[in-house]
Amino acid sequence: MTPRAPRPPAIRYRPARRTDVETLAELGQRTYRVASVEKRREFYTEHPRFGLRDVRVVELEGQTVASLVLYPLQAYVRGQRIPVTGVGSVAVSPEHRRRGVGEAAMRAALRELRQRGSHLSLLYPFRNSYYRKLGYGTIELVHLLAVAAANLPLSDEARRVRRLLLPDRLAVETLYERVAAQGHFAVMRAPEWWAHRLWTYPGDWVVYEGRRRGQIEGYLYYEVEHSRGPFRLAVTLNEFVAATPEAHQGLVGHLATLRDQVEEIHYAAPADNTWVTLLRSAQNLRPGAEIGAYNDTGGIATGAMMRIVDVKGALELLPLAAHARGELILEVEDPVLPLNSRAWVVTAREGRLRVSPESARRLPRLATPIDVLAQIVAGTLSPARAVEAGLARSTHGAADVMNGWFSARPAYLQPFNAF
Repeated sequence: MTPRAPRPPAIRYRPARRTDVETLAELGQRTYRVASVEKRREFYTEHPRFGLRDVRVVELEGQTVASLVLYPLQAYVRGQRIPVTGVGSVAVSPEHRRRGVGEAAMRAALRELRQRGSHLSLLYPFRNSYYRKLGYGTIELVHLLAVAAANLPLSDEARRVRRLLLPDRLAVETLYERVAAQGHFAVMRAPEWWAHRLWTYPGDWVVYEGRRRGQIEGYLYYEVEHSRGPFRLAVTLNEFVAATPEAHQGLVGHLATLRDQVEEIHYAAPADNTWVTLLRSAQNLRPGAEIGAYNDTGGIATGAMMRIVDVKGALELLPLAAHARGELILEVEDPVLPLNSRAWVVTAREGRLRVSPESARRLPRLATPIDVLAQIVAGTLSPARAVEAGLARSTHGAADVMNGWFSARPAYLQPFNAF
């Protein structure tokens, strides 16, 4: 006899109240073990990205056993600004783990997001498989590089790089928004995020100043680890933003000029192959296993995951590649949010999608689980490759119709935007 799946716990999911702060702070400290109760209290009362109204409490038998935060965010997707909800700071008390509490809380959160009209959700997973079963698909891939500064090309443009000064801050904030808006998938930053978090970090900020005085065209932020002495430094590059080719060359050249002191540079680079191409030679100072004829230039890591909460709403919200044309039937599988599990007629025209219920017309058909659909619409995975790998099913050339609809540069949300 096949054993029955355990019933999900009968939780109570509700918005946080002012009187919950102490309980939440204590729960957060015991869950993460990385900050004091005082720091966790400040997290819930003084965070620059959310208010207490965005915190959700989970109770079981009258006891607070878990919590999470629904971050109200705005993202640039293929140059257009759209609302997304980040799910983060998911905390389950050590005594209530492996009992389905976290999953029940996430399911309740997804139902809430759908009810209030939030079409897309982002998160950073502690384990990808956990969130894949809840319908999230990985959209952000990065190249983890560990290279010598001497492996980067020198450039005369490095002479235009200088330390960031206090008057430069507004120009840097403005530059970030301009570059993010031109990218494929990036998160907007409120002024409070810069003021209370980014500008308080202790590392080094440098800027590339163009030929016109005061014209900031690029910047980078890095931290220096000096435990091995002043001539064996390790640099962690946390943010690199360049609006012009000259700024890109200058900032890379600046890192190259540090070669007499800097032994290693660590960077989670966008998976667009640019940094791999910049290197003078393949190199990985933290090598993995050797495989055949390949030269190791770092590994691949996964970052943010995305969830389509409402298929129709999300597809009509997301912009397309300008050349996108075609029509097909999209069949979605979503056991967590069954209202998404249906077939739609999807028509691409003039940079947008029109979505309507399935009709009797004979059209190409693409069938996909909701997590794979998130990767397709983010441009991370092409429909054709999804079909070839058995992740989706296509009839009458549906994958070929959809190919190119969502193509652009890879999603890169920037490490400083993590929540």
